[in-house]
Formats: sequence, structure tokens, C-alpha cells
Amino acid sequence: MLEPGDWSELAPLLLARARATPLPSLGRQRRAGEAPSRWQGRGQDYAQSRAYQPGDDMRSMHWALLARTGKPYVRVHEQEQALAWHVLIDAHGSMLFGTRRRTKAAQAARAALVGAAWHVARWPQARLDASLWTAGGLQTRSFGVGLPALRRMAAWLAGQRIEPPSAPAATSAHALATEPDSAAFGDWSAALLRSHAAPTQLLLCSDGHGLDASASAQLAAWAGRARVAVVEVFDPVESALPELPPARLQDAAARAIGWLAPGNTVREAFGREARLRREGLHQSLRALRIATCRLCTTESGPRMQATLSELCA
Repeated sequence: MLEPGDWSELAPLLLARARATPLPSLGRQRRAGEAPSRWQGRGQDYAQSRAYQPGDDMRSMHWALLARTGKPYVRVHEQEQALAWHVLIDAHGSMLFGTRRRTKAAQAARAALVGAAWHVARWPQARLDASLWTAGGLQTRSFGVGLPALRRMAAWLAGQRIEPPSAPAATSAHALATEPDSAAFGDWSAALLRSHAAPTQLLLCSDGHGLDASASAQLAAWAGRARVAVVEVFDPVESALPELPPARLQDAAARAIGWLAPGNTVREAFGREARLRREGLHQSLRALRIATCRLCTTESGPRMQATLSELCA
């Protein structure tokens, strides 16, 4: 997925970012969590107070509030938790499309690396994990912590070879399959939620075509347990059709031949549909309290770094 040119462009940015915070020695020492989590327990950071319930630990009693109101309350603290950062890289279906420099899948892999470097810099002890979603399903790898983990993740992505599917013959019973495999996403999400290594931060790099109602339900479950962000990767022609002369078009599924004439009316209608789809996707994600950003396939490493820094901050 990553070409040598990608590494030449991104390596200076990744290494500089990852080294922004010195890596502490791991040794044999057990470390407390480096950041607050969504879990509540006997941590050190006060979160809120709630009414006392039978079985609550008396050590958590809020005596001052009891004296002031005459009703028993307990203090609820945020429990610190060691961070586990996980990125899902969508590299199937519509993500194999690209008209400028690279496919959306390749840009998603680049964005995943930049996001990983940002997290290594901010939380040196955060575990880096990644899942790659291809036509063959989802595969997950764990890379460890720190700068070595970032290098291992880059080498893994550089070794992935994903070929775009060839167009089926007109006589094929199965035409171009573009429907998202939501079942695969659901199985992956459910297994990861049950895992003892469930992430505390989750980044999705995708064009959003696979985020149907079933996937949104899975994301809603994640939003209650971890910090979730989505990078929507898009190709320039998905936002605005270029000015092209009429072109002969053959539909392999319907066995029909026709002409595509993208005049101003067609381009304007296409632009409206693209805008409505984009706004609908981001509105549904914001309703789940999921941060989002857009990333074009033509954007350079420094631009990606600025975009993802704002998203992950």
C-alpha cells in the first residue's frame, strides 16, 4: 500500500513527530495510565457526585455534601488507564478508487501512519494496533509501543499489496460488487469490544461508504467506551466532476452501452448529491460524538499532519 515515495515524504515528519517527547525506559516497572479514560472507578481525578447506593464503598462517601444536604452522596472518580490506540484502515471496495496520484486506500494508510506518530509523541507508552479491511476480510496486528512500534507499523503497511479488482465479464452473474460488507465490520467490532486488549482510542480511515446503519450502531457502542475519530478520505472527482468531452460508457452489469456527457447541469447535480452525502455522514457521526475530518487523496504529508493534529488534539 505504501510506495517508496510515500516513505521518503512521510519518514522525516513521522520521526520528528514521534521524537517530540522522549521515550521513557520501559524496564520491568508497571506504569499507571497516562490519560483519563471513559471508565469510572477509584482513580485520582474527580468526575462527579451521585446519590449513595447500597454496596457503594464507604471510602468514596462525600462527607461535605452529606453535611450540607443531609443526604448521602459518593464521589465518582475517573480511573486512569494505559492507552491503547487502534486504527482501522479501509482498503476494500470503493477505497480502491483513485484518479490523482494514489488510491483512497493508499491515502488512508498514510493517514494512519501520521496519526500513529502523533499519538506516539503525545503518549509514548500507548500501544499501537492496526486493522486492515480488505476484500478478504479484516486482519489485525499489534506493534507494541513507542518509536519501534511506529517503524514496525510502517514496514507492515509497506508490505501490503492490494490490487484493484478487474471488471467482471458482461456474462458474469455477479456484477461489480460495491455494497459495503457491514457484517465483516460488525464481527470485527464485536470481537474487539470483547477483547481484553480493547482500545481506548479508535481511528477509522475510510470514505464512509461502509458506515451503514449496522456500522453506525457499532460506532455508537464504541463512542461510549473509547475516544473515536473518523477520517473521511475522498478523491477529487467525488466532490466535483471534471470538465470532460462526451465519453462512451459500457455498463458491465446491465450490458448496456451509452454516452456520458458531463455538462454543467450534470456537474451541478453531482456536486449537490456529493455535498448532501458528505453533510449527512458528518451529521450522523457528530450525533454519536465522533470527531471527523476530510482528507483528499492529493494532500501532502505536512497537510495531513496538520489536519490529523487538529482531529486528535
